Amino acid sequence: MKKTSSNQSIDRMFRILETLAVTGRAMRLNDIAEKSSVSASTAMRILNAMIENGYVYQNPETQLYGLTYKLLWAGTAIRENLSLNQLLHPYLAEIARQTGLSSALSVRNGDAVTFVDEVVSTSHMVRIYHHLGQSFPLYSTASGKVFLSGMPQEERERYYKANHLVPVTPKTLYTPQALETAMEKIQSLGYAVDDEEALLGMRCVALPVNISNGEVFAVISISGTIYQVTAENIPLLAATIQNVLAKLYEECRPVFSQLQASELL
Repeated sequence: MKKTSSNQSIDRMFRILETLAVTGRAMRLNDIAEKSSVSASTAMRILNAMIENGYVYQNPETQLYGLTYKLLWAGTAIRENLSLNQLLHPYLAEIARQTGLSSALSVRNGDAVTFVDEVVSTSHMVRIYHHLGQSFPLYSTASGKVFLSGMPQEERERYYKANHLVPVTPKTLYTPQALETAMEKIQSLGYAVDDEEALLGMRCVALPVNISNGEVFAVISISGTIYQVTAENIPLLAATIQNVLAKLYEECRPVFSQLQASELL
């Protein structure tokens, strides 16, 4: 479909926003224009409009442009108003408290997994943060593998064919054969483990959150270093999460029995 001039302007605005967000620092006009593939004159016009609306600032001395905290406010408002987050955040906090590790909530986003909420544990000097709103491959993350394990076999086969599976680290499981073996283990144990597959030195344990028909509509996970999440304590950590999930299902039974996954996301 051909874009209208209005759509083109919006598209350019988003490219500029993303350029500033990814760079993470104030930038010169020409650099913004170059990286976002927008002419300098158009970039200036869009930046001025964003300044008027409070999303961008310009340093009067250096003339550099940067993002204000208004976007952070908007993101926080979205996060707090998601019904899924409202329902599950107290249980994330309980898991973080009991395990001493950061916990996260993720949802499936097409052929990727997106983290939408977290509780960062302060029990250790090393604190784990998740990239909220950012999507990651299903096959290389514990949360993503939970979603994969919940797919029908034919859907997983489609996924393997449709996606370019490459090793993220030397320990990533990325062939259909290796992943299918992992799926059998996840289905048997009831949880998935990311053993340095997404990031060397880090492990993650993830369990599904199911609605009454057994459908996986979200995943709760905990993350830590290989010294915090060891081969020996993984079963105990998984059992801790499962106990909190059992409490969730009991306390929120009316919600889980009446709503479909699409209504919670």
